[in-house]
Amino acid sequence: MSMRNSIIATSVLMLGLACAPPSHATCIPKGLATQAPQDPVARVLAAQDACPKNAVEFVDVLKRSGARLEPTMVNFVGFHNPDHGAFFIFEIVSSDGVPPSGIAIQRGDLLFGHFTAVTGDKRLVSFKSNEDLVIELIAWDPGKGFYNFYELSEGDWVYRGDSEAILNDVQRLHRQRKASEKPFAETLRCSGCHINGGLLQKELTPPHNDWFTRERQLPLGTLKPDSFVKGRLADLVDAGELSKLVAESPRRLAESPGYRKVLTARTMQERLRPLFCPMEVNIESDSEPFDDHKSTVQIPSAFFIDPRLAAAGISVRREDYDAALQKLHSRLPKTPDGRVDADHGWLTPVKAHSDIVAVDSLIEQGAVSKEIAVAVLGVDFTNPLFSKTRCGLLKLVPDMGGSDFVARFQEALRGASVLGATELLNNLSDPARNAAAHEKQAAAFLGMCQQRAADPGAVLDWYRLLAQRRIEVSASEISRNPNGHILEDEPRDAGRIVFPSSQPRAVAGDLELTLACQVQQRNP
Repeated sequence: MSMRNSIIATSVLMLGLACAPPSHATCIPKGLATQAPQDPVARVLAAQDACPKNAVEFVDVLKRSGARLEPTMVNFVGFHNPDHGAFFIFEIVSSDGVPPSGIAIQRGDLLFGHFTAVTGDKRLVSFKSNEDLVIELIAWDPGKGFYNFYELSEGDWVYRGDSEAILNDVQRLHRQRKASEKPFAETLRCSGCHINGGLLQKELTPPHNDWFTRERQLPLGTLKPDSFVKGRLADLVDAGELSKLVAESPRRLAESPGYRKVLTARTMQERLRPLFCPMEVNIESDSEPFDDHKSTVQIPSAFFIDPRLAAAGISVRREDYDAALQKLHSRLPKTPDGRVDADHGWLTPVKAHSDIVAVDSLIEQGAVSKEIAVAVLGVDFTNPLFSKTRCGLLKLVPDMGGSDFVARFQEALRGASVLGATELLNNLSDPARNAAAHEKQAAAFLGMCQQRAADPGAVLDWYRLLAQRRIEVSASEISRNPNGHILEDEPRDAGRIVFPSSQPRAVAGDLELTLACQVQQRNP
């Protein structure tokens, strides 16, 4: 597969994803539900005399309608690897609704992404094809109160599904299933990344590794952009502008009456799933560029513990970090200079912002208390993201809520032989093991980590654990949508480069952190 087709096949990082077979093109997107959508994509296309056939034409349509476009950009194969031209440009669209279009588009209601490609003479151009995916779009539908997903693929504009359809597709994720059942219903490719039904940007917080920022602009190497791409690059906004909208997305869904109605009709296992198990993933790192060789490397606090329990700055000496990279043969795949690390050090998966907001919303609605939430987070708390112990307890959550929900949950825990059941039962029933006690324990744990940060042996062990956390993304059920891997780094996704590799290869679930912040083998 060519690099151009690889990027087209795997570009599901953030916006609308392919979720159904393509149809024949018209200016009315194929596959629309019975209820006509009210989102900006449907309204903009309906206003056209002819369907735009590629990103160049669609951008022109929006500009002629008076819309404001704010593009930003990510390099799919790494900040320092521009020669493949593997860039994906995201556009934030807004409009005040004045003529000529008369269509008001609130900022955050329409976002779309399109691809670049490289010609034989090293020109960076907008990808155009009647045989591949060209544009991905996600748009807010005020009538429904959630997001619609579209794409321009194989020459057709197609409606692929919405936030409710994603909920349907992931009903069985992390839950008790029959042997013949799979985590994903496999009807939507967009559910492979947008598992919570909204916007997603994995590198949500600064420094936005592999993204364009005002302070650290993506290099183009020897590539020469054509007039269209040059125009998009001239208008680039900081990745943080996109992050603001992505961060607001789960709250927007949670507060939508339409989406809340749909979610409330689900089982308590489905509603509480983001508390026990990972649904989406964010990525954090050291704030300083790796190549600046600062004297220290900052480890994201969320590597050690869920931010709802505690947070603290933990830095290690750069020489200790470099020694760990060398000892474990760290390499960033496919980079021409054989880089040993990403643009920023200690690139780690962390608990997704969308998962946290989903649980916070349930607390605000009274579906679950903060005490219950913290009691769950207190189980295996030194493993904040991919805890099989904590996630395994989800299957004991009663399907129905109600005033006696906690009592029924405790009864289920009391009779279970599942790992962690006794610990969670004690957390829920012992008044001394309240939220304040768990937060105090978490702060003490981070204090131990800060003390150990000066030990080169600790840095090496933590890096071994970091390598494990990285591969646990692929080992998790969230990566088992056969239509697309959540990080897009599997061979079937043509090798999206996210994390450095290391040797020997880590084993998911092999290592754990003790309360003394020491790494040890996890008991079978």
